[in-house]
Parts: sequence; structure tokens; C-alpha cells
Amino acid sequence: MIGIYGGSFDPVHLGHLGTAIAIKNELNLEKCLMMPCATPAHKAGLHYSDSERLDILNLAIQDYSELEIDKREIARGGDSFTIDTLKECRQESPDKTLCLIIGMDSFMQFKSWKCWQEFTNFVHLIVLARPNYKADNHSLTSFHTTSDKKHLTKQQHGLLYFAECPLIDVSSSEIRGKIAANKNLDDFLPKTIINYIKNNDT
Repeated sequence: MIGIYGGSFDPVHLGHLGTAIAIKNELNLEKCLMMPCATPAHKAGLHYSDSERLDILNLAIQDYSELEIDKREIARGGDSFTIDTLKECRQESPDKTLCLIIGMDSFMQFKSWKCWQEFTNFVHLIVLARPNYKADNHSLTSFHTTSDKKHLTKQQHGLLYFAECPLIDVSSSEIRGKIAANKNLDDFLPKTIINYIKNNDT
């Protein structure tokens, strides 16, 4: 199985990285792809440029070699719609099981995503718990919910699974505030990224 973990990663931080490793281990994923978006459809503008976000991600995976970067959305440019990416990934890997990894906050907004009903044709949907978020209805009519991760390996797409590992509650906006205030970042970012930000004065 291949995990697709998308986000703005503005910047990527230890919360993202720790969560990605945890879900890769929980689901025994063959790969976990960190996929930065170009222009996020559900967020305001980004603080870091595409090249800076990729630089920071590349630094991050030097310490997290279990993870890989997929640059397709940045290469495509424009608004990043996940459905377009999933169609590409399925076309490239027709025999692979694909798992789209999202947080509980994104899950609660899922029906606002472009063509959300079609996602079931391409991936399993993996939802990460997040403190202070509770979905009123832990189901989607387009997906079949399972609590057994073994079921994910028995079909290529169409299942909704709530992960045991939580989404680590750190926000990129909080980190940007600490950077602006010149506060200690050791608990939030790998040392290589801290040095990059300081050296580039972004």
C-alpha cells in the first residue's frame, strides 16, 4: 500500500513528520509520500514559496529516510485539487492500493472538496484523530467504514479507516509565529530546518 499525505507544509514540522512515520508503521505502508500542494483550495496564501517548501521537505527527509516527496502538485501549479492528483496516481499505479491520509479537521470539511464522491473509486480514506475535533457522523455514504486495518489490504479502494495514531497537534501557523518572535524551535522543527530558516531569513 502507498500512503499519500498531502498538505501545504508551510513549513513541514515535527508534527507532520512524526505523524507520517506513525501511520506508515501502523498500516505497514510500502511508501508514504509527502505531497505539498501548489495553491491550497481551502486555505489562504502561503508564507513560504514552492521552492522553499521543497527545500525544507528535502532537509526533513534526510532525517526521515522512510518518507518520500511527491512534487506533482507543485509541478502542475495552480489550485491543487486532490481528485486530479488521485486520478494521476491511480493511472500510474493501477495495481497498487492507495491510501489518502487526512486529519479529522479535513474530514469534517470533506464534502466541500471537489468531486469528493469520486474519491472512493481511487483510494482508501485514512483519517487521523486530532485533539478537540469530533466528527458528528463517522461515515461517508461513498465509503465503507472499517475498524480493521487488515481489510485495507484486501481491496484497492473504497474503505474509510480511522487511524489509531493521532495527528500531532502542532500547527504551521503557530511555528511561523515563533519564528517571527525568534523563539526556540527545537520542539517543533528538525535542526537542519531551523538552520535553513535562519540562514535564509525567510
